[in-house]
Amino acid sequence: FNEFLVSLYLEYFQDEKVPKIHDYIKLILLIGQILLFISQFTNLYYSFDANNYYHRESGFLICYIIPLISLLILCVVTFLYRQIIKKRIFIPIALFTILPIIATIIQIFAYGVSLTNITCVGVVITLYISTIYDANILVKEKERLENELQIARNIQLNECPNNFPAFPNHKEFDLYASMTPSEQVGGDFYDFFLMDDNHLALTIADVSGKGVPGALNMVKAKLLLKGSALHNNNPSKIINLLNEGFIDNNKLDMFVTMWFGVLEISTGKLKFVNAGHEDMIIYNEKNGFDLYKTKHDIPVGTMPNYEYHTYEININKGDKIFLYTDGVIDAVNQNKKQYNVYNLLKTLNKNKDKNVYDIINTVKEDVFNYSKNCNQFDDITMLCFELKDKKNNNIIIHLKNKFKANVSELGYVFDYFTDTMAEVVGLKNVKKYYVVIDEIFSNIALHGFMDKSDNNYISIELFIDQNQRNIKIIFEDNGIKFNPLEKNDPDITLNADKRKEGGLGIYIVKKMMDKVSYDYKDNKNIFTIEKKY
Repeated sequence: FNEFLVSLYLEYFQDEKVPKIHDYIKLILLIGQILLFISQFTNLYYSFDANNYYHRESGFLICYIIPLISLLILCVVTFLYRQIIKKRIFIPIALFTILPIIATIIQIFAYGVSLTNITCVGVVITLYISTIYDANILVKEKERLENELQIARNIQLNECPNNFPAFPNHKEFDLYASMTPSEQVGGDFYDFFLMDDNHLALTIADVSGKGVPGALNMVKAKLLLKGSALHNNNPSKIINLLNEGFIDNNKLDMFVTMWFGVLEISTGKLKFVNAGHEDMIIYNEKNGFDLYKTKHDIPVGTMPNYEYHTYEININKGDKIFLYTDGVIDAVNQNKKQYNVYNLLKTLNKNKDKNVYDIINTVKEDVFNYSKNCNQFDDITMLCFELKDKKNNNIIIHLKNKFKANVSELGYVFDYFTDTMAEVVGLKNVKKYYVVIDEIFSNIALHGFMDKSDNNYISIELFIDQNQRNIKIIFEDNGIKFNPLEKNDPDITLNADKRKEGGLGIYIVKKMMDKVSYDYKDNKNIFTIEKKY
């Protein structure tokens, strides 16, 4: 029971030393155990006569006084700890000290039945039941909090724009961003938006703190930033306004490290502010990827009436900007060594010829491999931008994913491709493609495999060539070899009851698409459809 009270104390006062009184109780109990051991070989506590009758001896009071003293001390300690003990277990804890004291006092004057032992057993059971009940409540509360944190993580992810290509009508540039939250809700965010037809705003930020407060202040900072940029394209003035708005009612004294820039698309002129954030990394053909170091201003939210400074550089066609939060370079391996900015630059330069999408995913993969089997303690957030030559720009959107060969997966298939296709051809036209996707996917899932297995899959790859205005979708599966194009077209002039079964679905696909082809390679069926839009 003494150790139980110690555990309650440490749970409440995590970094404080346990009071000395618990050591005194241990000492008293140790003396009691030693005397009890001695009594087994002497007549200190009791004896038996020739008729095997029990008799108390002169030292029997010691046998009762020692535990009585420790219980009295524990009773006082329980009273002192009443503020840190939950009400639902305070009563059985109090009974654990009070009832044995009463039983011990009674037993001093009357013996024959071991009242102290019986009482202790009863209150131990009561305390055990109360503790288990309390633990169950804590488990349920933890589950509820985890569910709420998951919702908060989803809200945080949805606050950042995640439809790519972000601006399909702008061939002058390409950008991609990614945020991988840690197990907790964090305060990272990125954003990009057109201020007008010729000015693009880019930002990446990290709000101090973790958990729900960090996530809420992330949303606050993001909204204030957009509001400050509504009628202004001067970065320093925008961040000045953001700083004043963020400081207002900032009772938790949180702050935001932030990089914010405004690009004039037609000229490549970039104006930016660095409010205590990581230096941006710039790629050009001469130097490759390298840090662009500037003097940092203080983080947003740390000082009122602070004047932020704007820096200006020119971005040429083919140049790239890479922005990131400290979760990227602070990731550690099993030797507790950080990934650091030098490994980041090394990875970037190895993949300098890749597009913005592949660059970010390659860096992410490299960071995860580096920190394999280690916990991710911070959000990993990145944004990559490339200024392109509009005349020679040939944007091809590419998406690929693997799905279980089950008709129930169709909902996930549609969810995965809807936003991207809708950006290009419009939501109404996307539904026309889904008739074809549904038909092909369902046929493969239902008829393309010898048996049902978790290893059965259907891979779908989407290519959208925006210059050629062409959509290509490739279906790949590991099922039995089957070329649906070898099947004769059904005679649609006949009534349904007179037509042979099968063939109508692929016939509809051929009629709706401009081009349909089949190939069998590496033990895989490859079915391709194409259509101009």
